Amino acid sequence: MKARARGKAMTLTRAMLAAASLTLAAHISVGAAASSPDLTDLLTRYNARIAKTLETIQTLRAEQEMVEPQADGTSKRADAVLSYTKGQDLTRDEIFSDLSYPAGDYTLETLVGPRLDPLEYTVALVGMEDMGGHACYRLSLTALKRDVKHIDGTVWISAEAFAPVRIQASVADPPYPATEIKLDKSFEPDPSGVWLLRSHAGEVEVKLMWARKRGVRHITYDDYVVTTAGP
Repeated sequence: MKARARGKAMTLTRAMLAAASLTLAAHISVGAAASSPDLTDLLTRYNARIAKTLETIQTLRAEQEMVEPQADGTSKRADAVLSYTKGQDLTRDEIFSDLSYPAGDYTLETLVGPRLDPLEYTVALVGMEDMGGHACYRLSLTALKRDVKHIDGTVWISAEAFAPVRIQASVADPPYPATEIKLDKSFEPDPSGVWLLRSHAGEVEVKLMWARKRGVRHITYDDYVVTTAGP
């Protein structure tokens, strides 16, 4: 009798614990859903963050290193300094290069992150995801404007700062003779809280006549020196 009673008590206890776990899980699920922002609000905050950063930066200097692995196991490289003063264009002063192809065009927005205009992109909020130690909203993008300045892919946005954390995408319409341009960019905040590009892996496929060639470049940005206006 006592053993049967203990068995009933244990069964009841397990049932109560299971019910409590389900109730707790339901509250967590509802809470997580409630904390997710409206997509329009999320894009508004993100674009406002990009605009504020672009407006706030007064001067900027960064060291850029490009490394291009070769088929024979060697690497070609280029070293440069990027400089910006408000009211002027960002400049790239090359220190050394043995690369075969141009290094590309750069603007301040290259280092800060792209705007995501709802009139230029179809955007879907996929969910929450950790990226680089940051809690992020994961967005899926499809460019409505099909040109070299727009991308298709995924963007992770910091849930705390509403700044870009990572971008994995392809250029919507690569310029000839490129048939595909893939990019993978990572951003981190500097001590003042300004989020800036830290690394960029780019993969390009080029078609010339019947031949196709694919190349990869790894670009890093270090030693940022930034002055900002106001707090």
